[in-house]
Amino acid sequence: MTAIPVLMAAVSLFGAESPKPHIKAALAAYEAGRAAEREKQFQRAVDSFHRAIEIEPTFLEAHERLIKVSLDAGQRLEAAACITRFLEIQPTAVRYRNTLGTILLEQKQTERALAQFSLVLQRDPFNADGLLGFAAAARESGMKDRAAEAIERGRKRYPLDERFKNIPRP
Repeated sequence: MTAIPVLMAAVSLFGAESPKPHIKAALAAYEAGRAAEREKQFQRAVDSFHRAIEIEPTFLEAHERLIKVSLDAGQRLEAAACITRFLEIQPTAVRYRNTLGTILLEQKQTERALAQFSLVLQRDPFNADGLLGFAAAARESGMKDRAAEAIERGRKRYPLDERFKNIPRP
């Protein structure tokens, strides 16, 4: 999905015939970020997406591109911060909650990871990545019974998913 139709639709809701200057500026920064991303100039892309978000804080596509570029550049902590801001706008974005939970686990922030995976499973009780992440976080937190429950739920729901098969039973 491109950002231009989404922002243009927002402008048309307010009866404007052409985009307001700040929308044009946000779109220009976004397009500069996309160009930098295509050229693998990650820092320039990050800067451009940040500028687009600064101009228009609810510019969802700019947030998502910023997350992707940060992950592509190996800046996982920056990506986690971007995801956290994105989730303030889109709290039901399960994919990003799973990613944030995974990064938090990598950073040994087990309780925070557990909270993210719990939110995923509240929204989608059989989300495979959520179940695996929850199990890993629960195991790290010493809740081996809760980890085993999540793995069993995953094994029953996804009998062909190798990720659930390869986890030893407690």
